[in-house]
Amino acid sequence: MRVWLYSFALFLYRQLVRLVSYVKPKAQLWNAGQSDVWEGLEKALRDNTKPVAWFHTASLGEFEQGKPVMEAYRSQFPTHFILLTFFSPSGYEVRKNTTGVDYVSYLPLDGARSSERFLNLVKPSVAIFVKYEFWYFYLQGLRQRAIPTILISAIFRSNQVFFAWYGGFFRSLLQCFTQIFVQDDHSKALLDSIDLTQVQVGGDTRFDRVVQHLRQPKPWPILDQFINNQAFMVLGSVWRADMDVLIPLINSNKFPFKWVIVPHEIHLDELKKWEEAIQLPTQFSTESPRSDAQVLIVNEVGYLSQIYRGASFAYIGGAFGAGLHNTLEASVYGPTVFFGNKNYTKFKEARDLVEFGLAFPIADVTSLASKMREIYDAEDVFVNKQVQARTFVSLQAGATQKIMNYLIEQSHGIK
Repeated sequence: MRVWLYSFALFLYRQLVRLVSYVKPKAQLWNAGQSDVWEGLEKALRDNTKPVAWFHTASLGEFEQGKPVMEAYRSQFPTHFILLTFFSPSGYEVRKNTTGVDYVSYLPLDGARSSERFLNLVKPSVAIFVKYEFWYFYLQGLRQRAIPTILISAIFRSNQVFFAWYGGFFRSLLQCFTQIFVQDDHSKALLDSIDLTQVQVGGDTRFDRVVQHLRQPKPWPILDQFINNQAFMVLGSVWRADMDVLIPLINSNKFPFKWVIVPHEIHLDELKKWEEAIQLPTQFSTESPRSDAQVLIVNEVGYLSQIYRGASFAYIGGAFGAGLHNTLEASVYGPTVFFGNKNYTKFKEARDLVEFGLAFPIADVTSLASKMREIYDAEDVFVNKQVQARTFVSLQAGATQKIMNYLIEQSHGIK
């Protein structure tokens, strides 16, 4: 792809977002954020004299991957200014008030002028991108300024454009990184095949993040009151396609526990439809508690990673649609995990959980209910799987320290 074509694609993207912002709330938020971004950045950085560490994450999931490194960086370099940018409203709107960083902003849309303005204003001493987001002008600008640029928790697949015969433009983006930390050996081998040498296997920082959640419990009184020491199953990050399978399971009333439903996106009209379809007493988390409630629909954000604690089973949404959501948030607490059998294979941790018998892809409500009953009735198997799941996650932690060791050793003038 030539640079002019890339620039034209960005122009079209901006115009499209403006058009759909009249009917799409996310587009409206992104458009508003882009309009205000420069004023906020200039105010935050106007009088700054500290070295700036710029962390960029696409959305909420990438933020969770980057958070352990941000915290470790803050601990190692307490006098530095940490700037966190998001591309997506899904990340920015939820984490714009996050602690541990100095300023949170949308990333101005890539472009020759916008990237130059951003880099001249921010003057980053180091730039750390989480997993992906390969913006041509930003990466070229960082390279031209000789600013250390690190990609962490990256994972690659052979069918990606970087490895196609026509992928030269995209391969040039990877060459802008000073160091790339990949999640697994397969990703490193792929990068080796295109002659990228600044690569090492670092692991997935999400393991560090969920282990933090395990060690730092944050009780949620609403959940505790609803559960009341009973067994429960969490349906996390679910969409309509997931609920088409799960609502019949709930209504079958075959299992003696409560249900906690956490939608991936909160659309009250959709949640009301779920409530109407569920035949058991149901309440929303923002409502006054009902003593007879058997189903809790969480219509608030920011609690999912803690809700899995203590669950007997967990269903993770997304695999019947665009792609499976985070399975590690659940697995660290030990519940047996289920998800749809469609779009999950591109996620290494999901494949590993399935291989070790700690997660099960299901096709429909019948296969889900059957596997749940099989595990639930075999108490020794049930308990053993909980221990195995916790061990699986804990043993793979440590990526954050590898990344920090590199940053500390290299320094590159960021101390």
